[in-house]
Amino acid sequence: MRTSVRKRLWVFLTITLTTTLFVPALLAQQHQAPTAESAAAMTGDFLAKSVTASFDPLPAGWIADQQVMDPIWEPLGVRGVNHYAYGSPASPNKFSSRSDPDSPLYQAWFGVYTIVGGKDKFETGDKQRDFQAGVKLAEYDQRSWLEAMGDPKPVATSDANPVITMLVIDGAQRTLYTVDMHSHSDLSSVSTPLAKGIGMPPVAKWQKELSPFHEITLHCEFAFWYDPQRGITVFVYAASSAFKLKSEGIRDNGPGLRKQLHEMMQRVRITSNP
Repeated sequence: MRTSVRKRLWVFLTITLTTTLFVPALLAQQHQAPTAESAAAMTGDFLAKSVTASFDPLPAGWIADQQVMDPIWEPLGVRGVNHYAYGSPASPNKFSSRSDPDSPLYQAWFGVYTIVGGKDKFETGDKQRDFQAGVKLAEYDQRSWLEAMGDPKPVATSDANPVITMLVIDGAQRTLYTVDMHSHSDLSSVSTPLAKGIGMPPVAKWQKELSPFHEITLHCEFAFWYDPQRGITVFVYAASSAFKLKSEGIRDNGPGLRKQLHEMMQRVRITSNP
């Protein structure tokens, strides 16, 4: 009888010790930050499956997509995913509002880059240095886009001194950089696979007022931070356009879109997929 009691007591103590000592340690191990080795092994394909960047609900007139960027960003030594949104076709048009010079969403962008690692590039503690790293990626991405759209001489250069403010994104105050980028529109009659996918208005709709790949100013805003839990940099961006018509002077969509783009930024949420 005493032996049976001792056995039950031993089983009870074993279960208690396992629960109080080992289970928390195992759970902590499962949720620890990625090591340098594991982060180095991550790819954009892995992030596309394991991390979600959501910004729902999108305002009317926007459509979202995502793309693994590893091949495009390879010259920069950066890997990750672009979760992006742009103007959808407005009925009865078959082409994107992003391609429509009459739309306020002309050449507008919104999105989130999720980047493997990146703390050493984008969160150095020096705001000017961090800004230069961020704008370098944004400019490179813009030129790559224009090239894929058929621009023979893609351009993307930004002003050197951004306006720096703060904005709450994904539950925390983030540094927000605002800067103008001088670039080209992707409007043209060139028929690349990407241009076909986005859709272009008939040439007759715009040729009297605009030239193919005409000059444009993008009012860019972006915020980025390192997420130690996931071992990634989150880079939230938005852009509206200003451009010169041949007859009417400057058409600037920035003032009308700024509030909406800020609200979209504030809806960004980063979550891990099971």
